[in-house]
Amino acid sequence: MLSYILYGLFILACFVLIVVVLLQPGKANAGALFSSSLSSTAFGPRGTASLLAKITIGAAAVFMLAAMMLSLPGVTGTRSVLQSEGAEAQPTPTQQPSPAATAPAGAESSPAPYPEATTTASPVQ
Repeated sequence: MLSYILYGLFILACFVLIVVVLLQPGKANAGALFSSSLSSTAFGPRGTASLLAKITIGAAAVFMLAAMMLSLPGVTGTRSVLQSEGAEAQPTPTQQPSPAATAPAGAESSPAPYPEATTTASPVQ
């Protein structure tokens, strides 16, 4: 149940981030970021953050926290791919009764010998 809530928050945060980032106004002097101009800074002047900036920060925080919570195996109930499943994948063999134990008392306990195969090789010319 918790994982469904986290997936819902995660997807909602994704859509909110996309919309809010696209709605924010661009910088008028964006080319100055790549020049040696000292008059403009990379993130703009420090001042009061607009409503869109606050929503962006909140959505980014929800996005990151939901992503970290979904990565925990206790929340989603899954195991890691890297954990070995050798003990669970291979069932233990059941004990089969030996043929000597099930043979009647008068029968031989050793298996019958294989007939010898006689092969004749034809001469190669």
